[in-house]
Amino acid sequence: MFAAAALAVATTTVPHHAIGALATACGVIAGGVGVCTSWPQAWRLWIGRQHAGLALSTNVMGVLYGVAWLLYGVLCHSEVQILTSVAGLIGATAVLGGHIVRARIGPRSWLPGFAVGLCVIAGASASGRATLGVAASIATITGVVPQLLALLDDSRVQSSAGVSRSRWALAVACNLLWVGYGAIVGDRLILANSTIIALLAGTIVLVATRSRALDPQTRASAPLWRGPSTSFEV
Repeated sequence: MFAAAALAVATTTVPHHAIGALATACGVIAGGVGVCTSWPQAWRLWIGRQHAGLALSTNVMGVLYGVAWLLYGVLCHSEVQILTSVAGLIGATAVLGGHIVRARIGPRSWLPGFAVGLCVIAGASASGRATLGVAASIATITGVVPQLLALLDDSRVQSSAGVSRSRWALAVACNLLWVGYGAIVGDRLILANSTIIALLAGTIVLVATRSRALDPQTRASAPLWRGPSTSFEV
């Protein structure tokens, strides 16, 4: 929040065109990081074949709020938001698809809720930009919480091998950049939403790290790529 406040103050002392350029830079970088956010999890699902500990509702909501933010960008006439939302949706869909396939989840477990979510987004979009923005923000926060609760559940502490910490670390970086963007352009919705998501994503990283540390077997199964002398985890 201090960084966001500093950016907000800085915008009052620089030319308007410089403010626009700075906002665009934050948006583009945030969008680039956001596009990459889903792919460590997609890799873990499709290549690593691990899904333990993942919250299905989080991945369903990931697609839904991706659609909502895309429509919000359209209503705001923001090319940055539109382009990054489209790219982000591709990654979110890859994650949801991988979770459904690897965990062998039937349509009844996710499709009805997904359909209802799309209807809510359509209704919010018809009501205008402000309503859609609030709906997108609520959907984003609501979508992250289930993953955090799943990790905090002691009964599942040894079942977090499928959760990509890189995914959530990137989410922290992405949302901090969007905090800067929101501060510069004066969009309080983006500012508040991104601040909350950054805090939640950071907590997920910490809790997941703690979970791996408490369970040597889960930690040992974490590396997904092994070379002749190196390995890394996504």
